Amino acid sequence: MNIINLKASKVKNKKMSVSEREIEEHRYKWLYFHGKDVRTKKFQKKINKKPTLTNAILINTAIILGCILMIWILANLVG
Repeated sequence: MNIINLKASKVKNKKMSVSEREIEEHRYKWLYFHGKDVRTKKFQKKINKKPTLTNAILINTAIILGCILMIWILANLVG
């Protein structure tokens, strides 16, 4: 048995304290999101999908039109 395997076996056999166990449980809570395993490639692609230019243009247009509509409604209510 070489030194690396010996160290690994010592780490595996070491009993964790309560706080270490809580840290380990907390570390792996993100692995499941709405019951899906986050580690799958398909789900990672869904999460890391970068917004396209058309998507950004549509969102910005909707925000600007919403602001104009709110100002127009307020102007009609006050005036």
